[in-house]
This record gives sequence, structure tokens and C-alpha cells, in this order.
Amino acid sequence: MKEKIEERLEDQDVQVIVYETIDSTNAEAKRQAQSGALSTPTLLVAKEQSAGRGRLGRNFLSRSGCGIYMSLLYFTGGELKDAVSVTTAAAVCVARAIERQIGGKMRIKWVNDIYNRRGKVAGILAETVRVGERYAVIVGVGINTGQEDFPEELVSIASTVGELDEMARCQVIADITDALLEHAENCADRTYMREYRDRFMLMDKAVNVIKDGETVMSGTVKGVDDEGGLLVMPLGENQPVVIRSGEVSVRIK
Repeated sequence: MKEKIEERLEDQDVQVIVYETIDSTNAEAKRQAQSGALSTPTLLVAKEQSAGRGRLGRNFLSRSGCGIYMSLLYFTGGELKDAVSVTTAAAVCVARAIERQIGGKMRIKWVNDIYNRRGKVAGILAETVRVGERYAVIVGVGINTGQEDFPEELVSIASTVGELDEMARCQVIADITDALLEHAENCADRTYMREYRDRFMLMDKAVNVIKDGETVMSGTVKGVDDEGGLLVMPLGENQPVVIRSGEVSVRIK
């Protein structure tokens, strides 16, 4: 697998590390960056994760042979003040990469979930950590590719892109990595937001905004700004509010 990914990334200056099993590729990237073991762009891929993580500390189911589990680590000179912009760019990269292999159209649920017509097929977790005078950006991606027997609490939410052979998996990983590295080189470019909005699945939906497990606002989604912030019109108001953290759940009217 490592060699196949490297072949597809031969034009990128990125180190590739593949694990049979690990707790979390994001956690390992963070550990190695902080220890000084990694100091250049690095792609970490696992065939299985024992403690895969999603946003807000949630677990991400990561069985062997049932998904793509990867993290891309790169460095910036300044602190990344808003991980939402990286996550929105990554969502477009992931949607494109999946479509190249299976066709159809992927949709995006703010801020980090990728859906097909049946449910959620992928999630993204962007994190930063200070390393000396630089900052490490870690973009984790998990894609369901094989499993259908989801735990009871996920049956109504989760779906899969379907079986992918190793060649297709390597191509998806390489396509995502290549696109993320291009974005890192020009992170001020927001042209990808046109595509994000085209895939956006919450427009005009009634939602609850949730932070720390509590609903802090109810309203209607009015769009996404150029930095990836969610525009929500609170109930009874006539001016949208920009949401840059937390999560949203679709509200039954």
C-alpha cells in the first residue's frame, strides 16, 4: 500500500507512513510532531484504528478493512486561527476524491461530514498544535468503504461508499493528500467555497446550534460565508449570526 500511495504522490514532497493498526492517526501525528520526529509534510495511513476520533471528542468507528483512515500533517509559520476554513476545504477535497472512484454526487453537512443519498460516509477532523516556532496542522479523514453492519446508534445515520479495492483506496488517499497540500500552499484562496456551497445540504433548514451539549440557538440556515462559517438566522430575528464552532442538528418543525 505504501508504495502505491507514493507512486501517486511522486510530484509531492511528502513522507508516507502506513500502519497495520494504531490508536488514531491524528493522535500519532500530534505525538510525532511534538516530539520532533516529524518536521516535514507527512501522510499517516492506518488499516485499522483502535481509538479513531471525530469532532467534539466523539469516537469514529475504524474497523480493519472497512474504511480509509488517514491524517495529513503539515506546518505553518503562524497559528491557524480558524480550523473551520481548513475543514471546509478538506470537505471539498474528500467529496471530489470519492466521486472520482464511484461517481454520483457527495453532499456536505456543515462543517465536516460527507453524505451520499443514504447517509454519512465520511468525517473530517482538523487540529493544530504548536511545535517550537511553528504550528502543525493535522487534517484527519475517515471514510466508510466496506461495512454495512453499523452499531445500533449509527444505523440511521451512517452509510458507506461501497467496496473499494486497494488500488482505488490508494488513489482516493493520494487525491485527498494532493489537494490538501495544494490548499496549504495557497490557503487564502477561497474559490473552493463555490463548490462547497453547491454541495451544501443544510440551506434553508431549521436547525439547533449545539455547544458543549446544550442548544444555544434555534434558527434557519441561510448559507456559509467565505471562511466556512455557518450563517444562521435566529428565530424571531432578521439578521443572520455566524457560527464558527459547535455543531448543528436539523430541527423538526
